[in-house]
Amino acid sequence: MFQHTYRGTNIYPALPRSVLFTWGCVSRQQILECTIPTRVKTGLHPALRNLKAVIFDVGGTLIHPDWQRLGSLVEAETSMLFTSAQLHQAFYAMLQGVDAELKGGVNSRSERGAHWGFLNTFRSLGLGEAECLRIRDRLVVAHEERHLWCEPDSQAANVLVGLKTAGLRVGVISNTEDGRVRESLALADLAAHFECVIDSHIVGHSKPNKEIFQFALDELGVKAHEAAYVGDSYGYDVLGARGAGLHPILLDRMDAYKSETELTRIRSLTELIG
Repeated sequence: MFQHTYRGTNIYPALPRSVLFTWGCVSRQQILECTIPTRVKTGLHPALRNLKAVIFDVGGTLIHPDWQRLGSLVEAETSMLFTSAQLHQAFYAMLQGVDAELKGGVNSRSERGAHWGFLNTFRSLGLGEAECLRIRDRLVVAHEERHLWCEPDSQAANVLVGLKTAGLRVGVISNTEDGRVRESLALADLAAHFECVIDSHIVGHSKPNKEIFQFALDELGVKAHEAAYVGDSYGYDVLGARGAGLHPILLDRMDAYKSETELTRIRSLTELIG
């Protein structure tokens, strides 16, 4: 007799087991196969199918700076007013210059000092060097009081849950200046989602060097070709992941890299799950 069942799918959820017996589910194991759901990687971005893990960058990808607080620090020192949107756009314009350096084989990160990204952003907005130095002192105090990277992306939590529900393992790799990425994740209420958290300051290696990616692969128990790496920096994230053998996915919210036709790009995190 034809058996109306498929492994991992209960196509007659309302029918009692006695009826299933009459239709050919003749063993307890077969009944379990009819009623126990399995995780199927449906709805995922094509680049994630057949993979076992997704590893994320943190700053700029899952968590954003507290631009309102940063703007207040600038205003207190200079009386200049900048909106959160202005600071955000200037920050990413600055990072494109860093990406260009990294594509050319230049990595001067070790020479930049604390909060270099914010300070270069302020310089690009017209602040003088003396003003930036005074703001740096304010940044150090403010960051000590509460991590400046603490605002979760509005899509992050749902996307992480969706990836884990699809059976993927999830971790993060972050370049930090002070070893506080776990604090940043906790403030953004995202820390519980990850099986591994790799902080460059703690492990002694940083992106784009391939060694830092291996720490995450080892903790997750997967091979490089079984994992994707999602980040918002072409230089640190794409080049780093590619060099380590992972599948890079660039979170290109500003659509700045549309000419990179051989690169997997997304404009928002939700594209990873639907």
